[in-house]
Amino acid sequence: MNEASLRRIIVEIFRLAYARRLVDLLGGNASARLGGDEVLITPTSMPKTLIKPQSIVKIKLDGTIVSGGNPSSEWRMHVGIYRVRDDVKFILHTHPPNILALTRAGLKVDLSFSEAISYVGEIAEVPYLKPGSAELADAVARAVSKKNITAVILRNHGLVTVGSTPYEALNRAEVLENLAYITLLSNCLTR
Repeated sequence: MNEASLRRIIVEIFRLAYARRLVDLLGGNASARLGGDEVLITPTSMPKTLIKPQSIVKIKLDGTIVSGGNPSSEWRMHVGIYRVRDDVKFILHTHPPNILALTRAGLKVDLSFSEAISYVGEIAEVPYLKPGSAELADAVARAVSKKNITAVILRNHGLVTVGSTPYEALNRAEVLENLAYITLLSNCLTR
């Protein structure tokens, strides 16, 4: 896929994530791997509904800005994942409310529903670490370095999903958010 197409898809995926309430107007971020050591990533502090293909920032894996404005404050997390997983082509970081509520309640996402495990793969979890920090980036990269991990729950923060396509990463976030809702609801009903 060429750069112009990837820029359009990042905008589309992010608008879909916003429409599905996986992110707030200014929260979350997404990136796509370009060839070589370059990454396209959403800009920092821009409303999701205003992001355009030309708003997307191009950076190198070392964080150097190639073009565009300022990248998401979570750029370290994105490049850390790309460094440890060649098969990851797209990363979506969301703040899904049901996942956050579930982990806050000390519960785990139940992957036994339907074909969820085939969509999601395996989930890792990292403790709360300051958003945008090198410590968070390192913890997520370590978790994702295991080949079967396709999602990482960031306690009291959000969710990171990865995929070979943007739609795979978004679908994983949606499936996990729906499973979190089902798990919360079923726990309430059985008490």
